[in-house]
Amino acid sequence: MRRLLPIVFCVLPFTTAYAQEEGVKLSKEELQALLPNTEVMHVSKAGSVRRWKNEPDGAFVASTTNAKYGSVLGTQGGSARGTWRINDEGKYCVQIDWKREAEDWCAWLVKAADGSYYLNRVDPARKIELTK
Repeated sequence: MRRLLPIVFCVLPFTTAYAQEEGVKLSKEELQALLPNTEVMHVSKAGSVRRWKNEPDGAFVASTTNAKYGSVLGTQGGSARGTWRINDEGKYCVQIDWKREAEDWCAWLVKAADGSYYLNRVDPARKIELTK
């Protein structure tokens, strides 16, 4: 004879933020409150330190230490115009028209327990500094 086991459903409250490797993914609404007029500092995969300010109209001028091309060209740093936005998924999107190579990406912003911000997951290589 077969025994039927009861099925138990658990309903959890819905939230837009969730734990993600020691951090919380920010919601679209949180990004809309945080990002305008915020100064950003980020180190690219190539080691370039880049800075910009997220203007309320979605524009900015970025500066870079130009670690990728600086030594080849004999120059230190540079600047370029760019834009930022929050897409429909709630990701922070950045587009920069660098002289040699365009940059265009979107990422989740994750806030770690210590208040630091990261792109997609808590990982020192993905840290992004945001200050008002």
